[in-house]
Amino acid sequence: MLHNIWVRHHLRPGEFWKLPRGEQLFLLACTELEIEAEDKARKKVERRGRK
Repeated sequence: MLHNIWVRHHLRPGEFWKLPRGEQLFLLACTELEIEAEDKARKKVERRGRK
């Protein structure tokens, strides 16, 4: 997940660990939602391609 936060939001891991715990948890939760939405969209596109 930290790699995803770094690549997408340009927040380096060292900076992430300097954030207050609440902000860390919020970023992790948001990142998890983003990843899940991407996976769902990717699967939807793959299903369309099979038809």
